[in-house]
Order: sequence, then structure tokens, then C-alpha cells
Amino acid sequence: MTASTIFLMRRGSPAARRAFVPQLRSGKFNVLLTTYEYIIKDKHILAKIRWKYMIVDEGHRMKNHHCKLTQVLNTHYVAPRRLLLTGTPLQNKLPELWALLNFLLPTIFKSCSTFEQWFNAPFAMTGEKVDLNEEETILIIRRLHKVLRPFLLRRLKKEVEAQLPEKVEYVIKCDMSALQRVLYRHMQAKGVLLTDGSEKDKKGKGGTKTLMNTIMQLRKICNHPYMFQHIEESFSEHLGFTGGIVQGLDLYRASGKFELLDRILPKLRATNHKVLLFCQMTSLMTIMEDYFAYRGFKYLRLDGEWSPGR
Repeated sequence: MTASTIFLMRRGSPAARRAFVPQLRSGKFNVLLTTYEYIIKDKHILAKIRWKYMIVDEGHRMKNHHCKLTQVLNTHYVAPRRLLLTGTPLQNKLPELWALLNFLLPTIFKSCSTFEQWFNAPFAMTGEKVDLNEEETILIIRRLHKVLRPFLLRRLKKEVEAQLPEKVEYVIKCDMSALQRVLYRHMQAKGVLLTDGSEKDKKGKGGTKTLMNTIMQLRKICNHPYMFQHIEESFSEHLGFTGGIVQGLDLYRASGKFELLDRILPKLRATNHKVLLFCQMTSLMTIMEDYFAYRGFKYLRLDGEWSPGR
């Protein structure tokens, strides 16, 4: 886009969106940026505009021909030129691939059944639809990909690597804390986790708590022993904290990984670096939030509980 390009962003409350209607109807803009939600909600207004180009990001969402977004775009909106943007490879299922092509070239790829018959034809001696085995299906998909290649603009890794800074990878081994080492060895030897003896099962095995997945529990111990609530509560009481939550130095010193982070992160912050941390367990993210709050680090948390609106 150039400096003279006029673009609108359609979002917000119904009242805010209604305020844009006169400008939309006047046609005094070049680009409208909006979300899937408002494409559906405001179709009674947006579909009346004669669009020259329709660009859909996250184009792989269109692979389901029966989803609401696909149906609304195909039924209510008219645009002679259409473009899908996606980071997902070409679909390997004929109905899903047809759904994308039907959106891009609806006059050519009209019917899913005709599309499937077209690619079934080389293997059907009687002209009827046949069930293909895996090898035949893969062959069809590969042929189809070759046909589609002229219509695709792909950004390959080898093309962008030269524009990226050199990747430097370090693997740092962390020693376990004394607490982690005791818990790990006991879990490894007994297959159960040490407790304070207050949890006794019906068989009278005081001091232990049976766990289903030993390997998973060992992973948790290696990450942070306070991923086990009863252990944190026990140490919280021993250290004089209230609420069953350990805070301050005792929070990060209980884990070798957290101790290492506590040495690295302050140096990165001092040099204005931004850090991206991946966790496979949301409970570990919660412990990390407590640590960030203690150290005064600004952070954002992104997990599966975030809604698309946020």
C-alpha cells in the first residue's frame, strides 16, 4: 500500500460499525480490513459492495465447504478476483481441496462429486465411482498438485533464509535442585511420589501417593516440584507462607531450570531483549507467572484458554 491508500478497519461495537456505513456506501476507500466474524454478521451491508478483490487470510479455514464462513462468502459476496493466504500445505483430501478451488474458481469447480469423479476416472473402467486405495489416492493428489502449481505463489524456506539473521542454538543442561533430586530418585525407584504421610489410601500405604504415569510425573519433577500441589503446600507451611503458595527465592530455587532462568533473564532484560518461552504444561506457566511477578518482569501469557477475540 502507498501513502495515498485509504483503508478502513471494520470492528468494534454495533454502534461503531454503523458509523462507518455512510463511508462504505460512498465508496471513498481502497481497502477494507475486517474479521471473519463481521464478514458473517454484517453481510447485509458488506455484500452489497462490488468488491474488486477478496483476500482471505488463514485460507485453510475454507477447506470445510459446509462451515458458516465458506457458505456466507460463496453465497452472499461477489468478487471477480480472489486470493487465499495460508501457511498450511496443500490439502491431501479431495473434498477439502475442492472446497478451496470452488472458492477461488467457482465457475470451473462447481460440484464436489464431479470433481471426485474427474480424478477417479483413470481408475474406473466402467465410468462409475470407485474406492481408491492409498497409493492411488496419493498419485491423484500429486498429479493435482502439478496442475495447481501455476496458480500458487509459495514462499519457501530457502528463499527467506538469506533475509533472516543467523540461527544460533545452544543446549544448556540444568542440574536438578536438592528437592528435585530426592523426589526424582524416590519416584524412579518406587514408582510413587513422596508425600508428608498425611495422604493414606485404603490399603494403608501412608507416605505415598500412587500415580498413573510415572514418566509424566518424572517430567513434572524435572520442570518444577511445585507442579504437585501437595508438595508446594507442605513446603509452604514449613517455610511459613500462607495460602499454600511458596513465593520469593524459595519459588525458583526449588527448580534447577528456574535457577538457570533467574541467571539468564535479568541479563537479557538489561540488553533490551525479548524472550519467547514455550511450555508444554499450563500448570508450569502458572508457576512461571508467580516467578515473573516476584522479579517484576513484564510478560504476556498465551495458551489454549485465549479466545480469538482476545
